Amino acid sequence: MAKEPEAHKSAGELLANWRSAERDTIASHAAATVANFALEAAVAADEAATEVEAAAMAAAEAVERARAAAVRARTAALQAAEAAKMAHATAEGDKARTNHNEKTAHLAEEVARDRFHQAQSEGFPKD
Repeated sequence: MAKEPEAHKSAGELLANWRSAERDTIASHAAATVANFALEAAVAADEAATEVEAAAMAAAEAVERARAAAVRARTAALQAAEAAKMAHATAEGDKARTNHNEKTAHLAEEVARDRFHQAQSEGFPKD
């Protein structure tokens, strides 16, 4: 703090006191500026920390959603695999039935051909 001026000081002493007080004012102003910058930096750091916390929470939520989606995808894949197994079994049955039907049709064709040839050789029946 500034001292009370003394009435009995010389001009040199008064000038020196003035210059000293002036330097103290400049130093106080610089200190106040630095303190203001430090306060601004602290506010920015606090805001950044809040944003980092929000980002971390969002990332954790995204991880949880991805995990849940992976579980659903796995379930869907298992269901699709089961459906494919059932379709495969059905296709195997269809193939077996088709093979059987083909053999039956082939035999029916042979029988019809043989009957035709027999009837042909006998001169076909006369109605």
